Amino acid sequence: MLELSNVTKAYPNGSVALNQVNMSVERGEFVFVVGASGAGKTTLTKLLLREEKPTSGKITINGKNIAKLRPHEVPYLRRSMGVVFQDFRLMPTWTVEENVAFAMVVVETAPRLIRRRVAEVLELVGLTNKHAQLPSQLSGGEQQRVALARAIVNKPMLLLADEPTGNLDPETSWGIVKLLLDINSTGTTMLMVTHAKQIVDTLRKRVVELESGCLTRDERCGIYHG
Repeated sequence: MLELSNVTKAYPNGSVALNQVNMSVERGEFVFVVGASGAGKTTLTKLLLREEKPTSGKITINGKNIAKLRPHEVPYLRRSMGVVFQDFRLMPTWTVEENVAFAMVVVETAPRLIRRRVAEVLELVGLTNKHAQLPSQLSGGEQQRVALARAIVNKPMLLLADEPTGNLDPETSWGIVKLLLDINSTGTTMLMVTHAKQIVDTLRKRVVELESGCLTRDERCGIYHG
């Protein structure tokens, strides 16, 4: 479903963010991506979203070499993914319902289907009674749940979670992780970038570690530090 073949990303200043990375992720897997700051995790996310192109190598998602996509094809790639960030990235003047619905509006989904699907995902993340509130009226954990609902409302095949618990307390973090596990159990492939050692060590999922741009570890049932 997702494959990186000898992927290198070098910048004009000479820095190499990723160096000859090879990785394959099967449909429905749950993979943690770990590593120190500057290891290449952010670059990896940007490459998967086609915000950047690899300097060399190939990235294949669902059978397509995404580096060769034409500009007008990139939005369709991104619509097949869901993305959750550490800082939520919600529209502050929109209600919870409007923030979630927007992901469906941009793909021109029929309004009646939008209403039905938004109600479904808000129930899934436990925010049905918050649908009319603004982000400023929510806790950090609730805002992350809105971001998660927005990310999955179009039923993506791949969910990229970039430090989704980074700004949350431990109890709230585990609530978000449980939701990610529930979503993964429906068949959505999960790639979670994280520094949350306790979460990684407890769940014992597949762990991929980057160090100075190189993939140094790929373990089934791994822990944070091998």
